[in-house]
Amino acid sequence: MPGKRGVYFVANDRVVELVTAFLNSFRRTNPDIPLRLIPFDAEYGRIAALGERYGFTVWEDEELLARCDEISLSFHEHRKGHFRKLAAWEGEFDEFLYIDSDTAVLRNVDFVFDYLADYGFVTATSNLPGRAWKETVKQAGKLTRQQYEYAANTGFVTSRKGALTLTGITEALPGAREVRPHMKLGYEQPFLNYLIVTSGLPYTSLHHLRTTTGDQTIPAEVFAWTPGVQAKDGEIVHPASPPALTVHWTEPVKPTQADPAEIPLYDLWCHYRDLRALT
Repeated sequence: MPGKRGVYFVANDRVVELVTAFLNSFRRTNPDIPLRLIPFDAEYGRIAALGERYGFTVWEDEELLARCDEISLSFHEHRKGHFRKLAAWEGEFDEFLYIDSDTAVLRNVDFVFDYLADYGFVTATSNLPGRAWKETVKQAGKLTRQQYEYAANTGFVTSRKGALTLTGITEALPGAREVRPHMKLGYEQPFLNYLIVTSGLPYTSLHHLRTTTGDQTIPAEVFAWTPGVQAKDGEIVHPASPPALTVHWTEPVKPTQADPAEIPLYDLWCHYRDLRALT
């Protein structure tokens, strides 16, 4: 029998509108699953105040978060709150899903936990050329082809407590530093990819499962900037297959950072940002 299941997200007050859209969409499709905020930094009071309304709790172990901050300094000159998602592997949930807060969740996520019977890590999207690694990783001889080609987006990760530990992550730093010159160092993504593929546990993605089995009923992560994607009334209507599990804005443009005319699927984002006002 599975243990306690739940979902984590990372945020601070600078992205309160993004978080509102995420929470409205998530609770529309996932009304009951436990949800917990991992603070991006110390400025999260406005987000925390939404906890009662949306039924989420707030991570309280500041020492563990500080250890994640220190790990980030192995790759960046300043602390990066994105690395705080690493705390999820030592959190309260025996099986968990982490979702980036610049995401709209369009379907129930319960099904993803079933894959943990066979895998230690399941992302939504992997095998993305140019994601996580520079081309030089192929000649570096530090990772196998399977490992560097996994190249997953780490904005949606399903795993279980203990599959990684902060002690183990710290011990993995020397090896990670050897491949650091080959990482596309935006935030934590290449390092977390490294941890997943060197963990010794099996890993996959919904994308990989769908493409290798041909099962087009497995829902997909949709990147908002993908050419040709169309939405109506808060749903992706084109392409219709596979069904959309999430819409993820990621880079280069997020809904709160540019002129609306330049933002892909802006109407869909507004739909979820304003959902409570419509109901």
